Amino acid sequence: MRLLALAHRMAVVAMVGVSTTTAPASESGFPGERWEERAPTELGLAAAKLDAFAARVGGDGVIIKDGFLVKTWGEVATHKWWASASKPVLSTLLLTAVQEGKLASLDAPVRDAGWALSEKDAPMTFRQLANMTSGYATADAPGAAWAYNDFAIQLYARSLEKIFAQPLAEAFAARFAALQFQDGAFFGHRNGLDVVASPRDFARLGWLWLNRGRWRGVEVIAEKLFNAEVRPQVPAHLPRAVTAGPKPEDYLAIGSYGGGTNQTPHGPGGYGLNFWFNTPTSSGERVWPAAPPDAYQANGLWNRDTLTVFPGLRMVVAVRGAKTPGKFEPGRAEGEFNQNLRLLVEAVK
Repeated sequence: MRLLALAHRMAVVAMVGVSTTTAPASESGFPGERWEERAPTELGLAAAKLDAFAARVGGDGVIIKDGFLVKTWGEVATHKWWASASKPVLSTLLLTAVQEGKLASLDAPVRDAGWALSEKDAPMTFRQLANMTSGYATADAPGAAWAYNDFAIQLYARSLEKIFAQPLAEAFAARFAALQFQDGAFFGHRNGLDVVASPRDFARLGWLWLNRGRWRGVEVIAEKLFNAEVRPQVPAHLPRAVTAGPKPEDYLAIGSYGGGTNQTPHGPGGYGLNFWFNTPTSSGERVWPAAPPDAYQANGLWNRDTLTVFPGLRMVVAVRGAKTPGKFEPGRAEGEFNQNLRLLVEAVK
């Protein structure tokens, strides 16, 4: 079995840079209409570790390794809300808006979408919305402070609808049809602004992220653009925002994406384009000490809904509705969530 796994890895390496547009899934490392399944041992994985991970987290989930489905549990085909794990999907659409010339860059002003912004907020950019530094509904100027801010995310989602001139579900479906989502709807919750994809379909988007925007030899997102922008972007020294008054200053009456304007101090140094990255925290430990430094994640409801990308391990793990997600404790090695990730890394080793 080990020799077969080694041969498979060598074949994947040999295919880098070669167009695989017409190759079958087993040769390309990408799914066709359905994920191709492999036993964990065929790809050099410890099945018992994957079983232990699934048992610990619960909920619904899938694990993808080298482009193959190696583990499922729970309801992997149903549509349910992914909470804030939806946010990096908005930023994925933002990249396509730039790629298509609908926006000059991520630094295009949000007022281009037609909003009557206040004098304070007039300089606000799409990059700042994606990085939680926009200042919307807080006392701070754009770019001046960090605020995990769901009023600003609602503004972000609505602004993308204006830029694309169509609902997000339609904009997404048109641009990512090449991924052949197996279970249909991707957006649908909260007036169509949130992700409701099945775990096995969300994992397809995660596999696109792992492959830096490429899908079967085609740049669905320009790889140069993806590499330049999918990274930590919020400066580690940025202060936390100030929320003035008992209510958010939502003068556009845009509403909330689900939460408040200033939900956590965590983010500066490790957040960018709505992803969480495995960078060192103030303690010196990485956000998830057990995971490789290149790991990054879409995270919803503080570990309940997660899609974790392990580029160096060629693995994507989607978990929705985790029953025991562990607290959101960046940098805490003994934390339950970090220990869950440890099982995945040990499965590869």
